Amino acid sequence: MHLGEAQRDMRHAYVNGGAGILVSGLVWVVAGLVTYNVRLPAGMVALFIGGVLIHPLSLLLARKFFRRGRPRAHNPMEMLALQSTAFLIIGLVVAYLVRDTYGEWFFAIALLTVGGRYLVFQTVYGMRVFMVLGGLLMATGCVAILWPAVPPFAVALVGGAIEIICAALILAPAKR
Repeated sequence: MHLGEAQRDMRHAYVNGGAGILVSGLVWVVAGLVTYNVRLPAGMVALFIGGVLIHPLSLLLARKFFRRGRPRAHNPMEMLALQSTAFLIIGLVVAYLVRDTYGEWFFAIALLTVGGRYLVFQTVYGMRVFMVLGGLLMATGCVAILWPAVPPFAVALVGGAIEIICAALILAPAKR
């Protein structure tokens, strides 16, 4: 399978990645609201549990609302997407390890990690929008670390809003 063919297959199966971005954005919003209404540790748990559910929920969304299926067997881009999960886990471990000293950085570090993963998705899907999305999330994470006046719940809400807007831009043409 050639690169372009593998990317087209991934775009078709996963609705240009938009289903996953939408679910991820909703998870970030929930984590932000939990942080605002309860406490930061509860928001961290919400992000973790929601993060585990992103892939299965996005598959369900792609199948039920967009009538899409899984990519063809042995698509190397699916393996690349799976392998990039290791970076996500490493970033979340770092965010968790600094929580006692720099708890307000948790969501910022998580956004930096997620944004970096989206850069890989540019190759997985062959769409430059993932470079923009990754850059916006990483910039948000950097601003949150460098400007300590931004509360953690706001960092999560802004990250979620960026993803939801991006998902809408990707999914709107796919629905037609």
